[in-house]
Amino acid sequence: MRAFPMNNRPMPSYELEEPLPAPALCTVGDVMSREVIAVNPDTSLQTAAELMLEHAISGMPVVDEQGQLLGMVSKTDLVRQRLAAEDESGVTLPAGQHLVDVTTVEDVMTRHVLIVPEKASLTEAAKIMVNAGIHRVPVVSTRGVLAGLVTTSDIVRWVAGLP
Repeated sequence: MRAFPMNNRPMPSYELEEPLPAPALCTVGDVMSREVIAVNPDTSLQTAAELMLEHAISGMPVVDEQGQLLGMVSKTDLVRQRLAAEDESGVTLPAGQHLVDVTTVEDVMTRHVLIVPEKASLTEAAKIMVNAGIHRVPVVSTRGVLAGLVTTSDIVRWVAGLP
């Protein structure tokens, strides 16, 4: 297959060494990220924000000491908290002031999250993400322990045949 950019010059084509399994046959466990940055509920929003920036991620799971999934926290949750703090007080707070001192991840996390088991098909996970308008879904064991995270980037990497 050859792709042509807008100037109509041929671009190099790439052939996959082995055909990809159909998405319905590929499981979430085959493509998910197993090394996940997660936080516990009492993590400060300042620390959560720093972790997101440091690791270039837009959200992360919230787990208890046993690894049980409790929810998700995202950059949007952090922004929403910042705006709410300003609206409630009528005062513009200095950057980071309320984040450091009073607010934890537990205060702003989304508690009701969509999850998938490792054995779910990639098609199922992709449908969940598309239908819910989300970019990441926690993958849990049968005991509810966080096993990994599947993201739209993981699926795109799989489609492209990349590791």
